[in-house]
Amino acid sequence: MTIDFRDYRPLALAQMNREHEEFANLLNEAEQALLMGRAGLPYLRRVYEHCQQHFAQEERDMEYLRFPALASHRHEHQRILQQFADALAGYENSGDMTAVLEFLMDVIPDWFGRHMNDYDRALSQFLVQQEQKQDQKRAH
Repeated sequence: MTIDFRDYRPLALAQMNREHEEFANLLNEAEQALLMGRAGLPYLRRVYEHCQQHFAQEERDMEYLRFPALASHRHEHQRILQQFADALAGYENSGDMTAVLEFLMDVIPDWFGRHMNDYDRALSQFLVQQEQKQDQKRAH
């Protein structure tokens, strides 16, 4: 198993935790499909599409709320999506799963842990603060 979501400290927002858990499950399914010799492309595409959608929603939220670290957070999203696209294209073109398995088993878990603990933790705390400010305004 590439990622056991229970090994990560939860973020301040339940929705972000649910999306990250879904990502971990999709990633693990893709890894298992490849290791078991099943056609891995549908699984890999599902993980990639999940990342695209999740990142796009996160970036829309950050833009709307004027999150101060938007640029660096977006850059991290773009960087890992490019690496994923490269690994996926290599697998699609050659059928050799070595690079894509290395990406799934080494690169993604390392990136995910750092990204979640640094970038997403800061974002979730910021979003909670924004919600609290809105609640205070409504209460007055």
